[in-house]
Amino acid sequence: MTQSWFAYRLRSHSEQQAADSQGGIVSSSGVLSPPQVSRPIQTPNYALLGGGYFSLAFAVFQVTGIWWPSSAIRYLGGPAELSVQRPFLYAFLCLTIGAIVAVFGLYALSGARKIRPLPLLRTGLITITLIYLLRGLLFIPQLPVVMKNPHLVRFLIFSLISLFVGILYLLGVIRLYRQRHNPSLKKRS
Repeated sequence: MTQSWFAYRLRSHSEQQAADSQGGIVSSSGVLSPPQVSRPIQTPNYALLGGGYFSLAFAVFQVTGIWWPSSAIRYLGGPAELSVQRPFLYAFLCLTIGAIVAVFGLYALSGARKIRPLPLLRTGLITITLIYLLRGLLFIPQLPVVMKNPHLVRFLIFSLISLFVGILYLLGVIRLYRQRHNPSLKKRS
């Protein structure tokens, strides 16, 4: 059926039967409806969605750091002195980091097909995954430091969060790779 279903006119009984055998449905007025196309159920790439939404939320969190008191900045490991001595440079730093992490989130959402495909999607997702994983693996050298200084446990938690997000990105990228190289998986995802 190369024409749209609007183009079909009243047909004779034999034409209606022929249309029914081809998968179309003829209504009581004799108009042929397009056949029902069964589309495969697509499950979202939850790993990339989770990583992407986390990255976007963290970008907002990073930008709000512009208005934090220096004690909160110091507690979270930020440059508290810079926020007091050079507030415009500190604001620029917060906005820049926030923008970079927002791009990370947009790439994840693009990989999960929530937004249009971004340029160099595969390369970008692999790079972002490595950044999060490497940042997360800092928990290994941080562990002995935290054992001696328990008040620094927050830095270990930040590393573990980065590791978790990196694993989400990794699982999402693996799923995309499998879909691309295994046609039978494309139907399910």
